[in-house]
Amino acid sequence: MIVKFHTNKNTTWVNAAGDAVPYKFVPKIDKDKEAIASKIHKAALNVQAGLNALYEQMDDAFKTIRTMIDAEYELKNSKKKKESKGSLTWYNFDRSLKVEADMNDIVKWDSALMTEALEHLNKYLSSGLTDANVLIQGLVKSAFSNRSNMIDTGKVFQILKYQSEIKNASFQKACELMRNAQSIDKTKLYMRVWEKQPTGDYKIINLNFSSI
Repeated sequence: MIVKFHTNKNTTWVNAAGDAVPYKFVPKIDKDKEAIASKIHKAALNVQAGLNALYEQMDDAFKTIRTMIDAEYELKNSKKKKESKGSLTWYNFDRSLKVEADMNDIVKWDSALMTEALEHLNKYLSSGLTDANVLIQGLVKSAFSNRSNMIDTGKVFQILKYQSEIKNASFQKACELMRNAQSIDKTKLYMRVWEKQPTGDYKIINLNFSSI
């Protein structure tokens, strides 16, 4: 949907139902809300553009630092380093700034296989209550029945850790199905920037609205 805002230059305003309302009949409170919403929308787009630009800059920085570290390793050890993945932390010269970067794989789950896996997990859980069952039951609920109706990847991996311990046939089949259901959708870079405080601790530069 294309976002559209009206101003006092528009002789008619179109409401959500598609009806044209003459400007003079539009309530003042709606005119004021329209103006405020327009300003917030513009500011939000500017912030989004800035964050996108910052992410690209940090992504380039991560690749540059990784290349430099690998080159230094090869120079010191006279051999090529294996492809580097995972986390990386570096500092500025006086260590007053710390930058952390994490490369995380985003897992995609095959819904049909996960549905079948859940059936086998429920069959295992119905076989009788044990300490292991109670633990797995909580993980299953979190993994498959969360509020967002999405597969919780972390909880699924916790379930899979018990594959070598729980020999129940239904549980083993569920684990097999879950392992086959996963694929790497994409790799996401997460970066955090920290400033050193007088106490010696590092304080993160907040780039997340949810933590304000």
